[in-house]
Amino acid sequence: MEIKIMSVEIIKPSSPTPAHLRNHKPFVPSDIGYGDFIPAPIIHFYSAQSKDAMKTSSHLKMSLSKTLTYYYPFAGQVIDGVFDCNDHGAIFIETQVVGDEMSKLVQKRDNNLFKQLLPLKGDTQEISTTYSKANLVVQINYFSCGGIAITICYNHILVDGTTTAYFVKSWAEIAHGANDIKDVVVDCSLISTPYDAYASLRSLYEQNRWDYSPTELVGKHFMFDGGKIAALREKIGSGPYLNHLTRFESIAAFISGVLIKNADRGTHEFTSKQIAAVIAINLRNKVNPPLPPQSFGCLAMTAIAKLPINEEIDYNYLAAEVHKSVKNVVDQYKSNMQVDGPVKGLENSTVIHFSDISKMPFYEADFGWGKPILISLLSLNVKAVCLLPTNNGVGVEAFIVLTKEEMAKFEQDPEFLSYAKPFVSKRARL
Repeated sequence: MEIKIMSVEIIKPSSPTPAHLRNHKPFVPSDIGYGDFIPAPIIHFYSAQSKDAMKTSSHLKMSLSKTLTYYYPFAGQVIDGVFDCNDHGAIFIETQVVGDEMSKLVQKRDNNLFKQLLPLKGDTQEISTTYSKANLVVQINYFSCGGIAITICYNHILVDGTTTAYFVKSWAEIAHGANDIKDVVVDCSLISTPYDAYASLRSLYEQNRWDYSPTELVGKHFMFDGGKIAALREKIGSGPYLNHLTRFESIAAFISGVLIKNADRGTHEFTSKQIAAVIAINLRNKVNPPLPPQSFGCLAMTAIAKLPINEEIDYNYLAAEVHKSVKNVVDQYKSNMQVDGPVKGLENSTVIHFSDISKMPFYEADFGWGKPILISLLSLNVKAVCLLPTNNGVGVEAFIVLTKEEMAKFEQDPEFLSYAKPFVSKRARL
């Protein structure tokens, strides 16, 4: 597959951002030690459309410009660690995909192939320099079959997956003719900032310097249908902390248990004594009164469940630990609008990030040619599990990022495969 860059433009808001809104204070401070930009990519795949790419291009640019007036920090820049809503604009890249039809790409579900649809695969210094300052980069990939893949690459310090889902939904609504987008709340800085749990993560990474290269981590999609999730909950069983176990907590505990079961304890990686399950918690419905779902920002807290690597796997215990870690953080925040200091006892831990965006409206983004046939994340250089929605709204899709060796064991583990199946798209008929 070859990606040819056709154009690179800067798309600015259709109306200038007022002066009093130009200094944006994000919920998560930008001095947490991760630098100015943490790229997080999401791809929306759409089936065959009209081959009039120029008409589609103009339609997308105009609607994006209007959408940026509501999500104006996306049109700003990070300057010396500060978010400046200066209307510099979002980067808009258009490419032509040569060599593969989109149906084959979707059916293969190969994360390495998907990575070729990332923004800025070109080699011009001008693009690279601009990209390093932008908060949002959009790449429209046109396939010869007429299919379109829209890659959204956003600054994860500025926003989270929830914001991105509603942003793309709003963009699609404006493309469909909407004149106004309601309930977008951009300034969430008045919410008391909880303890920066990311400080704990920095310390954790310093203690565990696993130097994975991008080729050593692989990301794959698995499907948990509704019946299997119910069976998984039954397998975990009940208990004092399990009466309100969510499907996310059930799946997180199950995947952690399978990883522990298959741990090769003779390797450097599993000199670890425990898994540190780093769990992202959406803050929007935890404040009083709750924020609208489309509130702008990286509005999340972090819970860390410490799961011991034992010879015998107790899924009931693992699920209880996951649930307790989330409940404790939420209860602390509700009671005093902050969270305790650094989590201790994380030495010799294997870190896995867990997040859940399965209830976000990714599949509602219809730009006028139908809803997406597939939503895909792209793996970053960390072990992770993210729950995604399915295009038919049934069950949940898990995007799992592990080492090659760990993934090979997952794909052959009979217990895991009795609840989760490798994803096979049946709707990629292009």
